[in-house]
Amino acid sequence: MPQQDDISKFKQLISKLPEDKKKLLYKRLQAMPPAKREAFISDYIKKYYVEEKKPSGPKNASLSIILGFLIALVIVGMCYFIYVFNKQKLDNKFNEMLGMPEETTVTDAEGSIIEGSDVKHFPTDTPTPPPATPTPTPVPLADDHPDLSGLVIVIDPGHQMEPDTELEEAIPGTSAEKERASSGAVGVNSGAKEYELTLEYAMVLKSYLEGCGAEVILTRTENDVNISNIERAQIAVDNDADYFIRIHADSAPDSDISGVKVYVPSTGEYSSSIDSDGEDLAETVAEAIGSESLGVVQSNMYTGLNHADSVKSYQLVVGYLSNSDDDALLNQKDTPYKVAVAVSEFLGE
Repeated sequence: MPQQDDISKFKQLISKLPEDKKKLLYKRLQAMPPAKREAFISDYIKKYYVEEKKPSGPKNASLSIILGFLIALVIVGMCYFIYVFNKQKLDNKFNEMLGMPEETTVTDAEGSIIEGSDVKHFPTDTPTPPPATPTPTPVPLADDHPDLSGLVIVIDPGHQMEPDTELEEAIPGTSAEKERASSGAVGVNSGAKEYELTLEYAMVLKSYLEGCGAEVILTRTENDVNISNIERAQIAVDNDADYFIRIHADSAPDSDISGVKVYVPSTGEYSSSIDSDGEDLAETVAEAIGSESLGVVQSNMYTGLNHADSVKSYQLVVGYLSNSDDDALLNQKDTPYKVAVAVSEFLGE
């Protein structure tokens, strides 16, 4: 059962969601086994919760710390026995703590993981080949641009025009599943669609990196496609890419969340070093576009990263369309170019 502090943070986050999304998220949570539910809540808090700065208070006495620890042990023990002897009561208690009605249902802003007892695999025996790529308009190169000759880079413009709600394996070898593809976020003021924005950024990035000498492959060149996240990852794997860069412009439940964030896989041969690389990528892009770096998160939440962990894979969130400042920044004409220059500098390091 999640700790009370995590429950409080989670309730703060979902209280800011629209009512229909609250209902969908709740349903998904209710359907998960307790262990998966705890992991989901922990990941959700890690992704979206921004700790409020509080004035420092007096230090706790040693006796208070010990007492709190003992109380926590008692609570954990009670929760365990409640679950063992009466699962239904545990679920009802969980519902009550979240302040949700019993027969409501939700998904998170990202498109939540669905856990089930039956493993359903959707192998890609013949992966979707990269579509024919139109030649993008050449973009000017900075005088000090890096030489990226010899590098193979696969760029994935996140999302697509029409969602595909069929499920596919989210984490290789597990029963975790997610929707094959979604349409993404929408600008809070501009109304810009994430799937259109990410393709625009990817086209500029492709042109710039090719100007630096790299071989660049896009997973899609149109918005009206149907390419699942596994199929996108497979394009990077099949082409033996040196780098796999996924471009996103997310939506967060808290409209105050703003900045550049990078997600990297928590598995694979690069898992021990890719965390620091992702931090560098976030800082480089944030500085280039005049934003704030929100750092890096090493996670197994994203299908496209999990299935490409044999490649140096990065999910680059250039900003949050749910934030009015980021929405305006991401829709400025020169921002895609600045992102391209920053990414080239990162790749050239």
